[in-house]
Amino acid sequence: MRRLGDQAGMTLAEVLLAMTFLAMALVALLSMLTHGSVNVVAGGGQSKATAYARQMMEQLKNQPFVTGPASGTDLPEAGITRSWTITPTGATTAPNRLATIQVVVRVDRSGPIRPGARAARPARARSAAAHAERS
Repeated sequence: MRRLGDQAGMTLAEVLLAMTFLAMALVALLSMLTHGSVNVVAGGGQSKATAYARQMMEQLKNQPFVTGPASGTDLPEAGITRSWTITPTGATTAPNRLATIQVVVRVDRSGPIRPGARAARPARARSAAAHAERS
């Protein structure tokens, strides 16, 4: 026979404390997931901008040399602006002419803004200024 004082179980205070700990852990987990997904999206934009910058750098390095500065801008995809400049470097003679090529890619990630959401800053990928030997 069981005595009244030997009942096993949890008190209301213990249950509330356990629920509080679980709720705090769940909020922390959801916060990490949210930040992780935002970082994945930002990384994708930076990767895309870097790929477009490398593509243009290779295209410009492989075209015939033009004396004097040259520049241009294009839109390889909606929301992406790519600009470049080519500047002759030093006094060199043919066929060993050198130029500095700079490519800048801007990705506009603002898109449609949901109520309560913050607008994202544009991602920028700047290729390192390269000295390219072109003939």
